[in-house]
Amino acid sequence: MTASETVSLIKPTKMATQSPTPVVNELWFIDTQAMFQNYANLRSFSKSNVTEAQTSIGGLVFGRKDRKQVIHVFFAYHEDLSESNLQFLESALSADIELVGNVNIDGQSILIGNGTFTLQLSSKMLDNRNISEFLDQNVMFNNEHVLMEGASCVSKIGFEWTLRAGREQEDARSAAERLSMASFRFSHLNAEHGLVIREHKKETAKPKYLDKFTKGALPYKDVIEFQVMQSLTRDTSNDTEDQKLVPTVKVTKDNKHFTRLVTIGDVVFPAFFGDSSFDLYKRAREAFNRRSNNTMMVTVNGVRSGRGVTTTTSATYLPPGWVSLLHLQLPLKWTENEQRNYRIRLHKLFNLPSSKPCLRLSQSLALHTDSVRLTNKKLIREPHLSISNYQPVGVVTTVNGPYNYHHYMQDGIDDNGWGCAYRSFQTIWSWFILNGYTDKPVPSHRDIQQTLVNIGDKEQKFVGSRQWIGSTEISYVLNELLKLECRFIATNSGAEVVERARELARHFETSGTPVMIGGNMLAHTILGVDFNETTGETKFLILDPHYTGSEDIKTITSKGWCAWKPASFWSTDHFYNMVLAQPPHDAI
Repeated sequence: MTASETVSLIKPTKMATQSPTPVVNELWFIDTQAMFQNYANLRSFSKSNVTEAQTSIGGLVFGRKDRKQVIHVFFAYHEDLSESNLQFLESALSADIELVGNVNIDGQSILIGNGTFTLQLSSKMLDNRNISEFLDQNVMFNNEHVLMEGASCVSKIGFEWTLRAGREQEDARSAAERLSMASFRFSHLNAEHGLVIREHKKETAKPKYLDKFTKGALPYKDVIEFQVMQSLTRDTSNDTEDQKLVPTVKVTKDNKHFTRLVTIGDVVFPAFFGDSSFDLYKRAREAFNRRSNNTMMVTVNGVRSGRGVTTTTSATYLPPGWVSLLHLQLPLKWTENEQRNYRIRLHKLFNLPSSKPCLRLSQSLALHTDSVRLTNKKLIREPHLSISNYQPVGVVTTVNGPYNYHHYMQDGIDDNGWGCAYRSFQTIWSWFILNGYTDKPVPSHRDIQQTLVNIGDKEQKFVGSRQWIGSTEISYVLNELLKLECRFIATNSGAEVVERARELARHFETSGTPVMIGGNMLAHTILGVDFNETTGETKFLILDPHYTGSEDIKTITSKGWCAWKPASFWSTDHFYNMVLAQPPHDAI
C-alpha cells in the first residue's frame, strides 16, 4: 500500500460542502496547543500526490460529550475526510471518545457524522498558534490541558471468521456485524477481586464500581485484567444454576472453499473514578465492537489491495502528547516496506510526527501479564521524571523519550566494579527500543563482548571476562548491531566537559538520546544539561549505573543515583569521552 492509499474499509465517499452547524451554547474544554501541534504534524509530511498539493485541509473533532472535553482534533486533506476514514479513526480510539465536531478552515468545511459543533479556524491562526484568536472565534471553548486519568480494563477475546474465496470483503463485513450484534453475550470476570462486567439494566447498576482501583490511576500503567466468558442465555439478571458462562466459542464454518481468519484481540477500555457498573458494561461492549471493526477494516483493505487475508495482532499505544490510548490491529505478514507505508498512512491520519516512529510494535504498551516485552518490566522507566524540588539555574534540556534505568547487579549478573559502561550501553539501547527504532532485545554483557570479538576488536578470551569497556567499544557495538552513527566529544579534563554544555544541549534538542560518558575509570549516563548563558553555571542530569540496590525510585532519586550534579562532579585531573548515538532519519 502506498502512503496515499486509504486505510479504511469503505471506498471514500466525497461529501458535499455544507454550512457550519449552529453554535451550541455550552462550555467545552480544548487543549489548543495539542490542536496546533496536530496541524503542524500533518503539514510536516511531504505531499504524497498532486491532489494533496492542490487541496485544502479540514478536520474531525473527537471528545467526551459527557465531560465537554475535546480530546483530539485530527486534520486531514479533504479527499481523506470520508465516512470510511471516520469509521476507521473511531474504531481505533478509546471507547469513551466519539465524534463531537468538525473543522472549518478559511471558510471551507466538510461535515461528516453527527458532530455537535464546528471549529472556526484559519490557516494563519494555525500556523501562528494564536490561542487568543481561536478563543475569540470559538467562544464556547476554554483553553485547558485535559489531564490523563483512569485505569485500563483489559481482556482478550478470540474470534474466528470464515471467508469464502472471492467474497472475503463481503464476508468480513458480515462477520463483524454479526459479532457486534452478539457482543452483549460477553462477560468480563476478575476472580481475584470478585469483579463481573456484563449485560444488565441501568436501574440495577452498582455505583462507583471500580473506585478503589481508579482513584489517581493512569491508563498506561494501572491495569485491571479480566477473563472473557460468553453467556449462553440472554437473561443475566441472576446467577441461577441455569446461568452458564463458557469460554469464547468459534463461529461455524461452511462447506465451501474458504479462509479461516483467527484473531485474538485485546479489548481495552477505560474505567474512571465514579463509573457505575453500567457505564463500564457499555464501554466494554463498545471497545469490543471497535476492535472487531478495526480488524475487519484492515482485513478488507488487505484483500482489496491484493495482499489477501492476513492475520493481525492487537497493539495499544500512548502516542506522544496524547491523553488517551490508541488501539490498532496491525498486519503481521506484510513486507517491511508495506508495513512502513502503512505506518506513514497511520501517522498522517492520527496527526503523529513525521520525524520519528510512534507505532512500532516495540512501542506498544504491555498491558497483559503475558504480553511480550523487549525490555524488563521490573526496571524503572525514566527515573528523572520523579526528581522533585529541583530549581533550574538556566535553560534545561533533557533526553527526549522513554528509557529504562540499567545498573549494577541486575539480571542476576554481579558486575559490581566493572560493568558500568555495559549498563550505560543498555540504558541507551532501551531508549532505541522504547522509542521505536529497534525490536531487538537489550544485549547482555556477553552479547556485547561477543560482538566486539566478531568485529575483530577483541580476542575470543574477552567473552565471559570481567574486563571494562569504554565509549569507543560502545560505538562499535551500536554501529554493528543497530547500524547507528555515533558522534564523539573528547575532552582533556572535567573542566572541558562543562565547556561542551551547549553542544550537549543541542544534542538533546535534536537527537534526544542518553549520552554515555567515560573517564576517571568510571562510566555514567548524561540525561540532560541545565545551562545559564549569563553566568555560565552548569548542572548535569546524571544517571549512575553504579547503583546496586533494588528498583526503589525513592532511594534512587533521594540518594543521588539519578540527580542533577554540579560541574565539580567531573574531575579536573582526568579526561572524558562522550558518545552521542544518533537516531536514524526517516525511521517511521
